[in-house]
Amino acid sequence: MDRQGMSKWFEVARRAEGQHKDEEDATFVRVKDGAPAWVLDAVREAHQGMLPNDWVFEECRAAAEAIDECDEGALDGDWITEHADARVEVYTKQLFQWATDFCLTEIFAEAEERANDLGDAGEKIEISKRLSMIQFYAIDRIAQTMLDAYKDARDEGEDETEEAEEASP
Repeated sequence: MDRQGMSKWFEVARRAEGQHKDEEDATFVRVKDGAPAWVLDAVREAHQGMLPNDWVFEECRAAAEAIDECDEGALDGDWITEHADARVEVYTKQLFQWATDFCLTEIFAEAEERANDLGDAGEKIEISKRLSMIQFYAIDRIAQTMLDAYKDARDEGEDETEEAEEASP
């Protein structure tokens, strides 16, 4: 499988006029036409039953880029922890908006449960720090989902079928 196997299947597109409020949400990440089924399946799994969501697509793309940048031997290492930590929202207003947007989703519920399981449930902790932890676990889960899909496709020898078809006479 091509070492740049995932991130090349994502692209930034622009919404049509009238389909966005302002410049901030005028663009979005999507999976390119012709992407292998395993990429689409990974993105669907990362959504954990949610309807398509810009933030999840962006996190899938960011994870794909991180996977492509990793040395093959480092794919089992601690890179996901560093990746997720670097992706957590640092601005309180955006973090609270993320929590508002995701609080009733499986993504939020699972991440919150992971945060509880690791011992912070009984502690008095500032709400913004708590939400940061929850977002960290949500990003961690998305990155792990993308990594698992990449490894499965690599191990099964699935290649970019569209490119192979185009190259054949």
